[in-house]
Amino acid sequence: MSTSRPYRSEHRRQQAEETRRRILAAARRLFAEAGYGATGVGDIASAAGVSVPTVYASVGTKAELARSLVEFINAEGGVYENDRLQRRATTAPELLRRNMHLVRELNQRCGDIMRAVRSAAHSEPDLVQVVAAGDGYHREGEYAIAARLAEMGALREGVDPERAGAIMTVMASSATIDQLVLEHGWSYDQVEDWLVETLTALLLR
Repeated sequence: MSTSRPYRSEHRRQQAEETRRRILAAARRLFAEAGYGATGVGDIASAAGVSVPTVYASVGTKAELARSLVEFINAEGGVYENDRLQRRATTAPELLRRNMHLVRELNQRCGDIMRAVRSAAHSEPDLVQVVAAGDGYHREGEYAIAARLAEMGALREGVDPERAGAIMTVMASSATIDQLVLEHGWSYDQVEDWLVETLTALLLR
């Protein structure tokens, strides 16, 4: 009996994680398609194939669910996988390319939900923290890359890490990428290449 209990416990944990993942995936899709305000907890429960009490037990209220989407979006957008690749970069051009690839992948895979959340935040106070958290992750990530470039001695004369971080944060923002893709018809390949070429010219020796 002693060996079966850990197995059952692990199985329950895996089931709970899968239920949570289904709920977050359903919320992510519905928020992007119908909008945050028009999506109720019952809609999310139905789409995830669970009961409303299960949604509350697994994730929490609708506001808590929205906040949990930040980590879910990062995972869906390949942030953690690409971050590991960034850490392995040994040259400044490689680091910059991998960083811009991370930004490109996140926006290409998750741009719809990020736009939906940002737009809804103007009228939904619950989403203000979600937008702030996403912006914070982006800013921290770009400033960390700028600091690494400085440690490599790769920044141009007169460009300190703070300035480099600010430039990267603005140029690689979702707003910039959306404008190029949605308004000017660029492909994500073109956006990534342009960011790498432009930031290389602006920041690197």
